[in-house]
Amino acid sequence: MTPEALLDLFVLAPVGLVEVDEEGRVEVANLAARRLLTPFTLAGSLDDLFVALGAVAPELAARVRGFDASRGVIVDGLELLAPGEQLGVHLSLVKVAPGRIVAVVNDAGALATARGQLSRADQRLRAVESAVRDYAMYTVTPEGVIDSWSDAAERVHQWPSAAVVGQPLSQLLPPDQGGEAYLRDTLALAARNGWCEEEGHRQRQDGTLFWASTVITALRDTDGAAIGFSVVSHDVSERRRLEERLRDDTSSTTDYLTGVSARRAFFDVATSEAARARRYGQPLTMLLVDPDHFRTIVEQQGEAFGNEWLRAIAWLCRQESRTTDVVGRVGGEAFAVLLPSTELSGGLVLAERIRERMQRHVFSGEVQGVRCTLSVGVAEVTDSVTSVDGLLAATGTAVQRAHQAGMNLVVGFDD
Repeated sequence: MTPEALLDLFVLAPVGLVEVDEEGRVEVANLAARRLLTPFTLAGSLDDLFVALGAVAPELAARVRGFDASRGVIVDGLELLAPGEQLGVHLSLVKVAPGRIVAVVNDAGALATARGQLSRADQRLRAVESAVRDYAMYTVTPEGVIDSWSDAAERVHQWPSAAVVGQPLSQLLPPDQGGEAYLRDTLALAARNGWCEEEGHRQRQDGTLFWASTVITALRDTDGAAIGFSVVSHDVSERRRLEERLRDDTSSTTDYLTGVSARRAFFDVATSEAARARRYGQPLTMLLVDPDHFRTIVEQQGEAFGNEWLRAIAWLCRQESRTTDVVGRVGGEAFAVLLPSTELSGGLVLAERIRERMQRHVFSGEVQGVRCTLSVGVAEVTDSVTSVDGLLAATGTAVQRAHQAGMNLVVGFDD
């Protein structure tokens, strides 16, 4: 290759090439090097490479002085980001002869952009963790080993990161909650359905317990296989204490077991809302929520489980409903949800959310493997359905149709 061709190659090469002496003084730099390195310089000058990169790589001069061989690689692929810019380079320094060093500079703009996006995402996540003080967020491996632990998780669970990362999730469970077997069952359900939800006690490092509502979501690879799980756990101890206080309330307006409106109180409100809907021409919709195979499952699992199931249904209905909606226990195991100013379509959406959450709910303790489902009937006030009794009859018909179709379904009443 002729000297002229070599010069053209040096000047026009797509990578940056800079020749410097051992003090960093630039002898010659090609166009690509000047384009890539100018954002790093304080005044746009590239007379001294070590000075130009002093803010992001202050150790370069020392590394050059400490390199004793007559030739060789001093720095290989050092990642540098320009201050205040979404620009980056990979820098290598090669000693080609005594007193002669060539700097090779490659564009790493995509890397800088990705790092910036990752940094902003991390900042947003940390801001969320700081703002939401009662929610713990962490991740576990497919085997249920905790592999990340946030500040929020440490705050809620009161376990330091060093004590839980690398340990099984079962470490957070009290001894009577099923341990490894319960953990395997819960993760398997989340892997199969995408996510699952459960309530139960969690154990702090000092042995004290708190009541948590936990959602476990599967993290999947491009083939759809579960490669881990994200866990969001909410301390709901205060809510549970309030519910227990409600269950102890002897007032006739509250169901003693579930804390929702008792049948009489529900009918009083529903009658008033039905009259208002007719008077002002406003929509009104009702859901009838019926647990599938309730009697059979209670015979198998016992009355205590039946009570726990009823409390879970009531909790799900309240969780998904608005503050203006009314949830009541209207039969032995049947619940109704009254939705003022809501058409049938809105009721079907809410009913589907309740049904799906029940399907994913995980019970703890001795009944950890039991799966429970709901059939939900939905009806709205129409010219032919004008009273509370009419709404109950219509939703009851819809529930029967759900049973006939195989259960675990939402059916809207169509007269």
